[in-house]
Amino acid sequence: MPYLKKLAALLFPCIIAFVALTYTKIFNEGNIPVEKGLILCFFIFISNFLVYLISKIEKKKLEDKIILQHSQMASILNNTPLNMYLKDIEGKILLTNNKYCSVINLTKEQLIGRNTYNIYKNSEICKKEDQKVIQTKECILTERNIETVNGSSFWCRVIKSPVFNTSGDVVSIVVIFQNINSEKEIEERKNTFVATMTHDLKTPTIAQIRALDLLLKNSFGALNEAQKETVTQIKNSCNYMYKLIYTILDTYLYDNGQTSMKYEEFNIIDLINETINEISNLAVEREQHITINSKLSGDNITADRFQLKRVITNMLSNAINYGFKNTDIEIITEDDSKNIKVSIKNKANYIPEEKLIDIYEKFKTAQNAKFRKTSTGLGLYLSKQIIDAHKGSVYVSSNKNETCTFGFSIPRTTENITVENK
Repeated sequence: MPYLKKLAALLFPCIIAFVALTYTKIFNEGNIPVEKGLILCFFIFISNFLVYLISKIEKKKLEDKIILQHSQMASILNNTPLNMYLKDIEGKILLTNNKYCSVINLTKEQLIGRNTYNIYKNSEICKKEDQKVIQTKECILTERNIETVNGSSFWCRVIKSPVFNTSGDVVSIVVIFQNINSEKEIEERKNTFVATMTHDLKTPTIAQIRALDLLLKNSFGALNEAQKETVTQIKNSCNYMYKLIYTILDTYLYDNGQTSMKYEEFNIIDLINETINEISNLAVEREQHITINSKLSGDNITADRFQLKRVITNMLSNAINYGFKNTDIEIITEDDSKNIKVSIKNKANYIPEEKLIDIYEKFKTAQNAKFRKTSTGLGLYLSKQIIDAHKGSVYVSSNKNETCTFGFSIPRTTENITVENK
């Protein structure tokens, strides 16, 4: 029956053309003989049939291609070890795998065609993520807690990737997520361990520093010069330990995004002078002279004063500890477009280019003969995290003439910076 309908559809225009060409009442003049009309109609029929045949072949190829692509996508979904599904831009699930079904506790038949926004309790977050993928046409990666309508809840790492049509428009979204409950539990244990460790180390260290202060103040009797020098060295070691404990803790906090900047306006030159005064004893011991060369158009900036002081302290301590004895250390401040640059230059051993690449990375400096102390490695790493949080950048250079420069560049104000807990 379908073939008869198709044949009738092909013959109908031929019959109309035949009548129009041969019937004298339609064309009062110039009508053609019946034989020629039949020949023309035959050619019209053959042309229509060929067009129909070609379109049917192309349609079959397209259907086979779609079926193959669907089969390939289904195979990928079913064999991946991750929870995975494909949905259209309205949120309706088109394909899914068994792993996802087991997590959601629904069958494929129950999931195919169902809107994902009716599966999750926090559907608004899901919608915003999908809109971002559709608008930006880029993948997104996030970690969040998922709650389903059937009562299950778990932490997962979610990847959403756009699928495009031939015009470059997003037509569907591939969603991959991995249950990371175990990772979160380990992270929580690590949080507890770090907090406990730093607390347990800080308390006795502070007690030791306070006791040594009492000795230096002659609270238990006068000390001779040799005794004072020994007690002072012990106190310096305790202070070093105290700073190291805080460096370890703050490095961990930055790595886990638990620290936010507290911006205020202050004088950067005053801050540098304050830092120099606090660690000047280190420079005196190594017979080094620290100078400031300011080329700033204005000394006031807006940043986190406390955290920026830590950066300057770390870099200046680094210049003192690893610079040559009886040399000058120069702190240069200058304008750089809307940023300010602070560079600390000293005389020190040459650092090869390949060693400079990862000098601000955590623990990488342990491989460098010039920087073998763990505290220095963490100090430089922490400095980079603080400058990154200010939307700035760190830099380092070393010349064969034994001049080494560590420095950073940050915006002068909080313009174009998202400020939290200001």
